[in-house]
Amino acid sequence: MTIGGPVIFGWETFSEDEAVDAAIDEFGREPTTSVAYCALAASDARESAEYRFWFDLFLKLDKASHVGWA
Repeated sequence: MTIGGPVIFGWETFSEDEAVDAAIDEFGREPTTSVAYCALAASDARESAEYRFWFDLFLKLDKASHVGWA
């Protein structure tokens, strides 16, 4: 990861599955946590497309992890 650049190069071309795999490769955690780290790393520009991409993917993964849980 580089300061001032994208969290993960090529994120714009990733499918959701590819993005999750790239996040895990970068941060070495479980999927939701890895994607959350990507969103946090991109959060210096909260209106950026990269931040929205990672944050929206995080929300989707987080919601999926709670399906069936009440």
